[in-house]
Amino acid sequence: MEPALAAVITNEPKGFNDYTWGARSAEYPSLKLAKDPAVAHPLPDMDVYENPGEVLTLNGVTLGQVYYRFYKGRLGGIQITFEGRENREKLRQWIEDRYGKVPPPERKQKNIEWHGANTVINLGYDITTNQGRLWFIYLLLTPFDNSTSDTSGY
Repeated sequence: MEPALAAVITNEPKGFNDYTWGARSAEYPSLKLAKDPAVAHPLPDMDVYENPGEVLTLNGVTLGQVYYRFYKGRLGGIQITFEGRENREKLRQWIEDRYGKVPPPERKQKNIEWHGANTVINLGYDITTNQGRLWFIYLLLTPFDNSTSDTSGY
């Protein structure tokens, strides 16, 4: 068995769907603090927002819930839910077309990751629940210590 390889992001995103990394939540007046208290403040210095009534479609896939994660008041991550294995494949194709191809063995993994200089994209799917998640994570604004950059200026 070969070790899993992450795909390389060849076209680094500056955010997602008109939401820009590092932007303040006040720049998006349609965003409201997530209604579910278990989601709204998952970690210190992190607030999670949603856009009530928002309907997004990517490559023919109507997405479920979209959560916008702000770390220390700045956009640092977006979490998207979806249903169905066929939708996972459509989303994988959409990501590959925009951000870089995945090594063929990686396509069979439960979670596929693309790594860039500042961004990680993770596409996960659970066959037992038929539920999936797509994450866009801006490494400079994440509460996890996976960057040597000083983000205190944000």
